[in-house]
Amino acid sequence: MENTNRKKSNSQNQSALIGIGYWGKVHFKYLKNIKNINIKKIFYKKKLKNLKNINIKKEKFTNSIKDILTDGSIKYVDVVTPVETHAPLAIKFLKKNKNVLVEKPLIMKKNEENQIEKLAKKNKKKIIISYPYLFSKSLLLGKKIIKNKKLGKLNFIEITIQQCGRFMKYDINSLLAPHAISIFSIFHKIENFKLRSYNFIQNKSKKETVGLQCFYKNNILGIANLSLNYASKKNIKKITLFCEKGTIICDLDSKQETISSFKYLRLNKGRYKVAKIKKYISRKFDEKNNMKYVIEDFYFKKNNLLNFKLTKKINQFIKNV
Repeated sequence: MENTNRKKSNSQNQSALIGIGYWGKVHFKYLKNIKNINIKKIFYKKKLKNLKNINIKKEKFTNSIKDILTDGSIKYVDVVTPVETHAPLAIKFLKKNKNVLVEKPLIMKKNEENQIEKLAKKNKKKIIISYPYLFSKSLLLGKKIIKNKKLGKLNFIEITIQQCGRFMKYDINSLLAPHAISIFSIFHKIENFKLRSYNFIQNKSKKETVGLQCFYKNNILGIANLSLNYASKKNIKKITLFCEKGTIICDLDSKQETISSFKYLRLNKGRYKVAKIKKYISRKFDEKNNMKYVIEDFYFKKNNLLNFKLTKKINQFIKNV
């Protein structure tokens, strides 16, 4: 993604990273390598000796949110903290006229949702929630193929996301369902959802497997199969788009082609039509660095409520589960 406002000086892009745990380290990796972003403060409650392989001066760390709230030179904050702190921290920083990037999900009470939206509009600040799949070059090419109608009308979307090996504090509805909904939103406006979540492994209250149905206009259907504790050594991120005249497969973890599309060649055989498949478009994209594009989008685009409408829909979905 091209950045059109890169001529800004460092003084305009003083930032703070709120949290540097498992996923906070991923944010840190990109923040420190993107031009015109200067990490002035990092909020971290635990002992610094717990941080390994983080090459940054000790004086940048603080265990006080107040230090960041009261620093007028910090214009951007990146919130990568536990889920239940996302909305309260976003409100605090917006009140202090700071632009806010926050990890998903932004689970909000109704009054928090209205407050965040009003504060962002009133103070003309950005509130952006991290949805890396929206920047997937494979999915965006898939959308372009559908739009040019070379494969006919889109009929069905199938999403499979399976992550193995880590039992999470939060259940799958908070961690993976927002990803699936953001992917569904790329292709059409979403009308409604149905969800069923299961717990096959831990036998505790947290759900680790979910089946999600997404309904669109024009009889388009989406199905997502999501699992946090899939019994396999391989993680899976696969999106299949079934059209009238062909199929598009986006395998985002593939080492060969992250997108392959095929046309159906229909041949009459008696009463049946047999489809032969002809390869149409295939590409290999780097799908490992979409988080970088999320961060660049936050710092260098002007829109202040860029993806808040999608976030409100996801928030409503999570609250109804």
